[in-house]
This record gives sequence, structure tokens and C-alpha cells, in this order.
Amino acid sequence: MHTLRTPAASQSVASVEGLLLEIANLLATKLNPESLFETIAQVLSRLLKIDRASLAIYDPNRDHFEIVALALQQGSHVGKGWSIPHRGSRLGLVFDSGKPCFTKLESASAFFEDKPLVCEGMHESSIIPLIIEGKPIGSFNVNRKQEEPFSRDEMALLIAIADQIAIAVTNTRKFNEMRLQTEELGRQNAYLLELTKESSKTDHLLLCPSMRSIRDQLITTAKVDATVMITGETGTGKGVLARALHDWSGRRDRPFVVCDCAALSASLIETELFGHEKGAFTGANCRRMGRFELAHTGTLFLDEVAEMPPEIQSKLLGALQDRQIYRVGGTSPVKVDIRVIAATNRHLQTEIAAGRFRKDLFYRLNVVSLHLPPLRERVQDVLALAEHLIRFYAQKFARNICSLSPVARAMIQGYSWPGNIRELENIIERAVLLNNGPLLEIGNELDASLKSTSPGIENRDSGYQPGKLTLDQMEYLYIRETLELTGWQISGRRGAAEILGLHPNTLRSKMERLGVKHPPRVA
Repeated sequence: MHTLRTPAASQSVASVEGLLLEIANLLATKLNPESLFETIAQVLSRLLKIDRASLAIYDPNRDHFEIVALALQQGSHVGKGWSIPHRGSRLGLVFDSGKPCFTKLESASAFFEDKPLVCEGMHESSIIPLIIEGKPIGSFNVNRKQEEPFSRDEMALLIAIADQIAIAVTNTRKFNEMRLQTEELGRQNAYLLELTKESSKTDHLLLCPSMRSIRDQLITTAKVDATVMITGETGTGKGVLARALHDWSGRRDRPFVVCDCAALSASLIETELFGHEKGAFTGANCRRMGRFELAHTGTLFLDEVAEMPPEIQSKLLGALQDRQIYRVGGTSPVKVDIRVIAATNRHLQTEIAAGRFRKDLFYRLNVVSLHLPPLRERVQDVLALAEHLIRFYAQKFARNICSLSPVARAMIQGYSWPGNIRELENIIERAVLLNNGPLLEIGNELDASLKSTSPGIENRDSGYQPGKLTLDQMEYLYIRETLELTGWQISGRRGAAEILGLHPNTLRSKMERLGVKHPPRVA
């Protein structure tokens, strides 16, 4: 660590060029800012008669100053973290004027900080603004217990040191901002990759016989940037249609960003959609882009849009009308060029009549309407989808399975599939894991679905038999089934974490380790 030679206490303060040079060298080192400030204060306490030194930084969001570093006075009740208001304080006067203040503290003073400091034995005060590029950022404060005013030479020395501290504080803040921005960019890249990742397991839906008329509509609609509303029961493949619209449009090389409105709480959905500014709320350490900005020049898919809270519906309507958004905590509009595709499993006219969905938002979203019929009305598609899913999961789990057995074919054709394609996919995935032969048998798996008349997991017979699966495979299936029962709700009341007796973050870690993921392409 860089060492600092301390001049004798009797040395003239006017001859401190060497001291200032060494302090400048010290400020250029990679010391922790608090340790650095403590070192400088210790040196000053030997050269000058001071008993307390502190750094205060101005927070424009709160219009307060906060003591971020304290030296020489251990155990102070007005130390690090002490908040001093801008109005009614000596710090505020110095900050506004840009001029230092050397004064005597008075317990009866009207200034906010005088009485607390006098109570701790301080009598003389020196407040020097920290100024960078003509703008104040805070102050360097020195106090002494002895009732002896600061001399001109002492004032000059403190002002010179304050200038160097201001540069060091600014450099530290810029470094921290760059680090936070780099971390945030990394998170945004991972976030965007997660939102835009592709999966081929349900693309076969578009090639099914019953999809011919809808496929023709998709091809026509994809050529224009009109907003599209896709309706249909849960699990019918609304997400596949949304992705196809994007892939067949002129925006195909730009982002396709998904927002599952049902999976986000009312307190989170606004920041997820529109982003937030730095300091917008506690923990907002840097600006974050929302999904509207992430989808700029691409497509934003609003899944389960009917679950959106009324106050967010209003903001969404404004964004669609004006093609601009306001980040949470922001005052400047952000222009966005996106295509919006919405989907819902609810009957929106009923929701409008009940006052749960805005009529004007419905008209804004329902420019082009596409409806997906349930799988029970597309019996001719079941076998084609099942064979495609068998190939997908056989490759994923390294199983040598080539087709359905004759009995399995008859069973799936005679089943009504209330859970639609998602249920079919779930049963095929579980059956592939549990089967080892070349023909897939799904008797136990389909029996479990037929018996599942209540939402309790205990009524399910998943066919877990000792010796057939590894512990990870059993855990994978159990977690996956629990998430299916809760509609992929992880936290909150009746969420999967509560049912499994796990903390939500623990469940998320297990899902990541085991590869349990929400089906991204089927809505």
C-alpha cells in the first residue's frame, strides 16, 4: 500500500506542496474509497487540529445529503448514512453557493446539523463544496472540538485537498456506473436471449391438416404491421402462431420478445414492460430497458393480455397509440418501433362487460383477429402432433423410440384433450422418459390424466416406479407436473413453491439445474 510521509505538526501549513503531491498520488491508487479517506484524514489530524472528517454526497432524488464516509470519530451517532436535508442546513447553503463555509457551531442554531454535532463535542466547522466541471456533487467536512477558528492557511489547505477528493469521488462514481452498466448489459443480453430463444418442438402445429385456413391468414397478415389478437383455450398453440407471424414478416431478423402477463405480479409488470430509470425506486441502481425497448424494430408478444391490471392497460393503450413509452420514474418519452401481437384464453367481450378489460384497448389490439380451435375439435391433428413430439423428446432424452404403439394410437384418438396441445406434450414427454422400447406406450400416463379430476397432485399417478428413473428424472417430472397444475406460477399463494414446500428462489435454481422450462411456444 502507498505510504504517506507526515510532516511535523510544527511545519508551516503554507509549505505543503509535498503533502498535496503525495495525497494526489495516494488518490490515484486503487485503495478502497473509505480506506483512502480514512488515511487522508489521519494525516490531516496530525498536521491540523481536527477531530472529525466526513464526506457528504448529494442525492437529487431525495434532495438530501448523505454522509458516505466518516473518519477520526468512531461511534458517532451522526456518522455514515446520516441524512441531511438540502433546505435548512449549512451543507445546503454551501452546495447552492459553491463557496466554502468556516464557522462556529451553535447548539441553538436553526441549521439542521449544528445541534447534533455540538452534542458530540464539536465547536468549529469547515464545509467545502466538492465541485466537478462547475457543478457541486457534495461536500468535504472537517470539525474540531477546540474553540479555535480555522486559519487562512488551514482553509487554503483544506480547499486544495477538497479539490483532489472531488476528482477521486467522481472517478470512483464513474467506475461504479460503468461496472453497473456492464453488468446490466450482460443481464439484458442474457434476458433477451432467453426471451427470443427458439424451439422447434411445436412448429409442426402449422403443418397440421386443420391449420390450412389459419396458415393462409397468417401468410397474409404477416406482410403488414397490423396489431393481431389471437384467441383460444390455454395450450392450443397461440404462441406458435405469434412466432410464425414474426418469422414470416419483414421483422424476422429483429427481436421477438415475449411477455407473459399472467406470470408477472401487478407490482412488476410495469417495470418489465416499460423499464425504469436509475433511482426510480429502492434498488434501481441503474437504468433498465423494459420489453418494449428490447423489442424495438421487432415484435412484442403479449401473452394472456387479459390478465393485465387496469392501470397498466391504460399505459399500454397510450404506448400503442403514440408509439412511445415512459420508463418508470422517467419524464422523457422513448420512441419505439414495434409490432404488437396479443393473445388470451378469455372471452374479452365478457371481460369488457364485467369492467375488467378496457374496450378502447380491445379495439386497439383487435385489428386482426385469429382464433385457434381446441384440440378436441381437431381430431385429425392429434396423431401428427404426437409423432412429432415423440421425435423431439426421444432425441432430447436419448431414447430409441420411433412411433406410437397401436394401443397408444387408439387411446390418444379417443381422448378429449381438455389441456389441448400442452397436455399432449406433457403426456408424450413423460411417456418418453418412462419407456425404453421402440414403440411408445402411454397407458399409465393417459390414465393419470383421466383420473386428474381435482387439482391435487396426490390424485396423479405419474407411473413413478423404483428402478426405472434416476432421482433427477423423478424430480424433473414432479416439478414439471406441479408447475403444470399451477399454470406455471412459481411464487405466491398456491404457487408451485408453496405446494412443494420450497423457497421460490430454491425452486428456480432446481428448475435451472434440471432443465425445467415453461413451454415457450405454446400459449
